[in-house]
Amino acid sequence: MKDGLKQRFDEILETLNNRDSLLEEFDDEIFNALVEKIEILTPTHFVFELMSGLRVEEGGE
Repeated sequence: MKDGLKQRFDEILETLNNRDSLLEEFDDEIFNALVEKIEILTPTHFVFELMSGLRVEEGGE
């Protein structure tokens, strides 16, 4: 499990480090490299599950 998590972090870092410039607009390649899935709990409450296993909540209340 730990090796798999390290590999996912390495892949994320490689994707980000391969950029030539600052991110100024949405980049679907980076988004797809970072986000494994999105749970839509309500129209204004989302949970992003990242490839690293981290879950980020937006909206809600």
